[in-house]
Amino acid sequence: MNTIQRALSIHEASFPIYAELSPGAGNIVACLRLRGSLSYQQAMDGFSKLMSVEPSLRVGIEWLHPEGQPENYYAVEVDSEGVPFEQLTLAEGDDIAQSAAKVRESLLNQPFQRGHLLWRARLLSRDLEHCLVFSINHGLSDGTSVHYLLNRWLEAMDGSQLLDAYDGAIAPSLWSYMPKKISGFFGAFRSLGMLSTFVKAQKLADQGLAFKVGDNVPAEEHRCRSTYRTLEKGHFGHLLSLVKQSNKSIHGLVGAATVSAFLSDSKDAGNLSNIGDDFAMPFVTTVNVRDKIDPPLSNKVAGSFSSGVTGMVKVDQQCIDSAYQEAPWLLGDQIASGVTAALEEDQHWKVLRIYQLAGFKGLKKMFLDSSEKPLATPISFANLGRVDFSCQTLTVTGYEIYAAFHVSGAGMNITASTLNGALTLCFTGPSPAINEEVMNGYADKVVALLKKWAQLGK
Repeated sequence: MNTIQRALSIHEASFPIYAELSPGAGNIVACLRLRGSLSYQQAMDGFSKLMSVEPSLRVGIEWLHPEGQPENYYAVEVDSEGVPFEQLTLAEGDDIAQSAAKVRESLLNQPFQRGHLLWRARLLSRDLEHCLVFSINHGLSDGTSVHYLLNRWLEAMDGSQLLDAYDGAIAPSLWSYMPKKISGFFGAFRSLGMLSTFVKAQKLADQGLAFKVGDNVPAEEHRCRSTYRTLEKGHFGHLLSLVKQSNKSIHGLVGAATVSAFLSDSKDAGNLSNIGDDFAMPFVTTVNVRDKIDPPLSNKVAGSFSSGVTGMVKVDQQCIDSAYQEAPWLLGDQIASGVTAALEEDQHWKVLRIYQLAGFKGLKKMFLDSSEKPLATPISFANLGRVDFSCQTLTVTGYEIYAAFHVSGAGMNITASTLNGALTLCFTGPSPAINEEVMNGYADKVVALLKKWAQLGK
């Protein structure tokens, strides 16, 4: 048997549970676009060096019942595999961007097998243009970790010496940092109030506050659909000017575009006809909580240290077609303040506590139940901020990052990042519930709103 490192927390274990219910669910996939001279051997050597110093790249997950220990998911050392890296050959006439999109879709839907490594990488090249597609399981990684790992890969290819992380052991779980006021007995009661929020949200979703969906299929038939859009440097610069002039939040501004586009589409589809003139819709923000724990963790620690918080955005149906699309702060202020309030209420811990109360069987039931109905939280938004990459021999020209949560019902997961002054938005959702037309139309509408608002910042 492979050597056990440690048991997974219930938060970390939720991702292999996702994958058991729907292949590929719980994967993170990043696309790093590069320009310069890059050979297969250079890329392979970089991953070999990275793998030797990053313990999270040397482990797998198994369901075990060790002597004297509870039956659980465990992180185990994997000694029998090589580096899971391949260079893919492009046929003459193949477009590198289209080919990379196919590889991205494949890796978003390819599960990691028990006891095997939890990452894989594929390189596509055309002359001096390259796209590295990197996939990793969310159980032991998050968006911040992926950025950190890819930066270390670039450093390794530059010849930099990489130091061991955590003395050969994977990082502790987020759960291990949970404050006693939440992890203790009374913390369970403090956390249960979150359930009423989700019950109310599910009722709204059942009444129509959800994306228009196509075929509804069992969870095991769900697959991840994805696309991305880039807001050019000029437009994004104007948005930043607008934020600065207004003393507001870029997270709120971009979030407002995702909400306004969703509400507009929902109203056009007639989905809001059974809901009152005024209602409150849930908006989930994924937060990097490394600086919310005691002591704080550096972003240069690979692990799953993100958690979701939910804010309620008050909606007036009369504003959907005009006011929300003309005045972004009607929604943006609520989104920004909702994140602050949720963090102050310890939502990021309470959600994990509810997972612990549910247990493995309870989580599976929760995930299966949510796969059969409109998702209670239609939009989940993660803003990774500016992603800088350091490399002497290659130029990083683009970056995308996607999270696959397609075992759940129809909802849109959106990840934002800024590179070289441009904003990239990556969209994922369950197929066939959300079809290509719905996803592309929604993504186009979000970007169109941001371009419209950019004019306000000129």
